[in-house]
Amino acid sequence: MPSLADAKAANAFFSPSYTPVAVFVGATSGVGQGMVEAFARYLTGRAHIIIIGRNEHAAADIIGRLPNPENEYTHEFIPCDVSVMANVRAVCKVIRDKVERVNFLVMTAAYSSMAHPAITSEGLDLHLAMRYYYRFVFIQELLPLVKKAQSLGEDAKVMSVLGAGRGSPKRPIDLDNLGNTVKPRTGTIGVSFRSMTMSSNYTDAMLAHFATRNPSIAFTHILPGAVRTTFRVDLDGFLTPLSWILNLLLPLFCVSKEVCAEHMLHALFAPDRDRGLFLCNNLGDPVSSIVFESEVELGENDETSVLNGVPMLGYGASDLGVRRIVEHSVAVTAA
Repeated sequence: MPSLADAKAANAFFSPSYTPVAVFVGATSGVGQGMVEAFARYLTGRAHIIIIGRNEHAAADIIGRLPNPENEYTHEFIPCDVSVMANVRAVCKVIRDKVERVNFLVMTAAYSSMAHPAITSEGLDLHLAMRYYYRFVFIQELLPLVKKAQSLGEDAKVMSVLGAGRGSPKRPIDLDNLGNTVKPRTGTIGVSFRSMTMSSNYTDAMLAHFATRNPSIAFTHILPGAVRTTFRVDLDGFLTPLSWILNLLLPLFCVSKEVCAEHMLHALFAPDRDRGLFLCNNLGDPVSSIVFESEVELGENDETSVLNGVPMLGYGASDLGVRRIVEHSVAVTAA
């Protein structure tokens, strides 16, 4: 397990011969902000950085502090409410019009309220929309640009910062309640917790799908761990006092967004992870990984934590689950 000093030392070696294009979704605060700032620092601003988020003022402040010698490089913000897939598709079109390739697609935006398990205007579970579906759409829409970077011999990496390593055969994906909108949505906390668990396992499945179909690109699902961010425990009713207590105590056991960002970048920059699927812990170490020599068509195996016949520690899907979840995701996020 790399120490913080080890991660920083490894990150300092990252110096590509080209000017990378990096898209950071959810980077106006928290881990995403930390990653953008560290990414720009290690490259001394030598990158085209695109920040996606909702807070224009925060983005302007972040961009204003990024190194940019003689204003030579483009650092920009594109506003987007990622809970609405139509917005995500529109932003992806803007990005496709701006750049011809994407070297790094990093997604950190999330939602974790236990008090508001809402349904969006598009009929999606809000937790899943802001933790999973938008990631699926961004990858689907921007994958041609990532593939273009790979064809040029450059880094071509996709990273989802969420809940890697949480999958288990004891908790198989409920394929009869895809989207968490089929079974009754009774019990605020139960519905919210179910969605958050689903989002991690769905992300495993999604990245497995893209990795099997694009064996020359690196897809990483990583756990940020406990981070001091703007996130707050949100409980209502008679549990509200518990929220107050937890929001006071939890920061004592968390790391800063700057520390977390170093470990996330350590996993992103790793030169030996240039293709395949990687599930990583909060220090950037792989919990499990698999590399495909050619494109793979997954079958009907329904064994959780097994991908194309290979056991995967912490992997939350099955081959059948991957196929069903991707089919579901394509259907519910379509224009």
